[in-house]
Amino acid sequence: MQYRTVNEIISSQQSAEAINYLKELWYAVVEGQFSFSFKYDIYKMQLMHLRASAPKGWSLEWNGLYFYLTSRIENQGKIIIQLKPNGHFIYKFS
Repeated sequence: MQYRTVNEIISSQQSAEAINYLKELWYAVVEGQFSFSFKYDIYKMQLMHLRASAPKGWSLEWNGLYFYLTSRIENQGKIIIQLKPNGHFIYKFS
């Protein structure tokens, strides 16, 4: 099995696409161009649309405070890229 280093995973093209997607989403929220609806049906549709537009191979999640993308890494587990409300990224591996 060929394992990739953490630096290779973080600097990969797939991770760069995920980070760009999260940045665009963060800027839209901060600049007031996007906000979730208080009506559940509309909120659900908005979240489904965001999930569908996530980069290929990534799953978008929202926990009420921040967005994060999750992807499986072949033979290694998964990576989570989390975007905090202040705009900082956190990488988690499991």
